[in-house]
Amino acid sequence: MRLPALSIRAKVIIIVAGTLIAANAIATVVVRQIVYGYVVSQKVSTVEILAASFVHDVKYEVDPSKEGTTQDVIAKYMTYYRNITGIHFYDPMGRDVADSDLERLGATEGDPDVLDAIRAARPSTRVMKTNGRELGIRSVSPILRGSKITGAAVIEISFDDITKTIAKVDQSIILLQVLKTVIVCLALYILIRHVILTRLTRLTQVTHRIARGEYGVTVPDQSRDEIAELSSALNRMSTDLKRSREDLDDQNRRLEAAVREKTAALQKTYEDLKAAQSHLVLNEKMASLGVLIAGVAHEINTPVGAILNVSRNLARMLATLPRSLVPFWHGAISPAAMEGCLDELRQANTKTGDVSSYRETKQVERLLEEQRVEDAKARAEVLARIRFTDPDLLNRHLDCVTNSSFLKLADAYGSIAQGVSIAETSSQKIAEIVRALKYYARSDTDRVAPIQINESIHTALVLLRNHLKSRVGVETDLAPSLPPVIGTGELNQIWTNLLTNACDAIEERGPEHEGLIRVVTSRAGDRILARITDNGVGIPEDKLQKVFDPFYTTKDIGKGTGLGLSIVSGIVTKLGGAVSVVSRPGETTFEISLRLAESMSASSIAGPHMALAPGRPDPGAEGARKQGPEPPERAA
Repeated sequence: MRLPALSIRAKVIIIVAGTLIAANAIATVVVRQIVYGYVVSQKVSTVEILAASFVHDVKYEVDPSKEGTTQDVIAKYMTYYRNITGIHFYDPMGRDVADSDLERLGATEGDPDVLDAIRAARPSTRVMKTNGRELGIRSVSPILRGSKITGAAVIEISFDDITKTIAKVDQSIILLQVLKTVIVCLALYILIRHVILTRLTRLTQVTHRIARGEYGVTVPDQSRDEIAELSSALNRMSTDLKRSREDLDDQNRRLEAAVREKTAALQKTYEDLKAAQSHLVLNEKMASLGVLIAGVAHEINTPVGAILNVSRNLARMLATLPRSLVPFWHGAISPAAMEGCLDELRQANTKTGDVSSYRETKQVERLLEEQRVEDAKARAEVLARIRFTDPDLLNRHLDCVTNSSFLKLADAYGSIAQGVSIAETSSQKIAEIVRALKYYARSDTDRVAPIQINESIHTALVLLRNHLKSRVGVETDLAPSLPPVIGTGELNQIWTNLLTNACDAIEERGPEHEGLIRVVTSRAGDRILARITDNGVGIPEDKLQKVFDPFYTTKDIGKGTGLGLSIVSGIVTKLGGAVSVVSRPGETTFEISLRLAESMSASSIAGPHMALAPGRPDPGAEGARKQGPEPPERAA
C-alpha cells in the first residue's frame, strides 16, 4: 500500500519531534545507566558485608560437631533479610550440607566459583540473572578455621526493590517527555501555518497557471526572506519561458532536418557492423575458451588429487589386510557369515557421499551397549567410518561386528571399498570434463548435423561448472527423448553466452543475493524450445529492443564487449531459429526456438559448408549422446 505524501509542516514537525525524542531518550538512558551502576555498586558492597557477617556467624556460632546448627544460621538470615533468595553451604568435598532449599541438600556442586572457594580460598561476587530475566547478586565466600578450609557459603540476593524503584522513575520520565514533545509540536504547527504555508499555497497556484501556458502571471510578495526570493525567481522564469518557447520552436525545425541526415548515416553504419559481426564470432569464442581454461584446470586438478590420496590409503590398507585375516583361518565366525557381512559392507560403501553423522554414530553406540558389547564407543566409531550404521544390518551381523579381529578386517575392507568408489567417480569426472571441452572446441563449426539439444546444454554446464558453482545455483528441467535439431558446433556458444550473462546479472545484485539459474527444454510442434531464466537485476524495458545489437552492453566498462547476445542472435538466425527475451526486475528469461532436423532440409540453410551429410551424424554430437555430462551441483 502506497503511503500518502507528507506536507512540509508534517515533515518539520516529525523531524523536530523525532530529534527531541531521540535526544531525551539518550539523556534518559545515560542518566539511568549512571544511577543504576551506582545503585548496583552499593548493593554489591552491602552483599559483601552481609556475606562477611554470615561467614563470621558460621565460624563462631556453629558447632562443627553438631548437625543442624548451620541450618539454623541460614534460617535466621533468610528471616531477617527478605531480599535474600537463597543461601547454600558446602563442605570441603563440594557437597551441599545446609541450604535454604531443603531439596538441594546432599547435591554435589560443580560451579567453578564454589570450587575455587573450596580449593583456593578465593571469594567472588557476581551480578547475574537469577531466572533468565531478573537480576541478582551471587556471593561465594570460603569458610576458614585457622588455615584450614572447612567449606564455602553461597548467598544469592535479588534486585526486586531496585528494579521496581527504577521502573517507577522510568514511567515518570517517559510521561514528562511525551508532554514536552506534544507542546513543542503544537507550537510548531501554529507557527508554520501562519509564516510559511499561506505564502507557499499562493506560490503553488501561480506555478500551476504557468504550467498551463500563462507566462505573464507574477507572484506579489513584499517580504525579504527565502520564499520572497523564490517568488522573484518565479516571476523572472515566467518571462524567460515565453521568450525561450519561441526560440525552441525554431531550434526544433532545424534539429528535425539534422536528425534525418544523422539517421541515414547511422543506418549505413549499422549495416556495416552487421556485416563485420561474422568475423568476430571466432574471436569471441576464443576469448570464452580463455576464460574457461582456469576453471577446467581446477576441475581436473581436484579429482586427480582425490585419486592420488585414495591410492595411498589403498596401499596402506592392503598392507594390513593379510595380517587382519590371520585370526579367521580357524576363527569362531563361519565363512558364510563373514562373506555375507563383507558383501553388505561393500554395498554400503559403493556410492560416494558424506560420512556418517554424529547422531548415527551415537545410535550405533547405544545399540552395541544394549547388546552388552565391550568397548562400544570405539567399535561405533569404526562402524560409522565405514558407513555400516544401519540397525538392521548391525542386528543381522552382530556376531561379526562384535569380534575384534573381524572388525579390523571390516575397517580395512570398507576403506578399500570407499577408495575404489572415489577413484571411479573422480576418473569419470575427469573424462566428462575433457570430453565436453573437446566437443566445445571443435573446429568444424560450420558443418550442419543433427544435434541433441539436451546434450549440448549439458556440455556448456560442465565447462562452466567452476564458473557457476561458487556464484549461483543451477536447476535443470530437460524434457526427455527430444528429437535432434539442426545445429552446428556453434550451438554450444549460445548456451555459454547466455549462462555467462545470467551469472553476471545475478552478481550485480550483490554477494548476499542467492542466485538461481533455471534451464528448461520442451517441444512445441516442429520446434524445440530452450529457456534460460535467472533472478538477476533484470533488463530495463527501454533497453530490451537493443540487447541483440552489436557492441551494445549494459555492463560496466571493461566487463563486456557487447557481442555476446549479438553472436547468439546471429547463430540462431543462421540455423533458422528465433530468440526472444522477457525481463522484469528480479527475473529475465531468454527463449531459443530451433527447428527439428526432420522438418528442415539441408538446402534450406545457406552457406558453402552447411550441407547435411545423410547418414553421418556429427561425431562430436554422437560422443555427447553416449554419455552426457551432468549439470553442475547447486552452489552452497
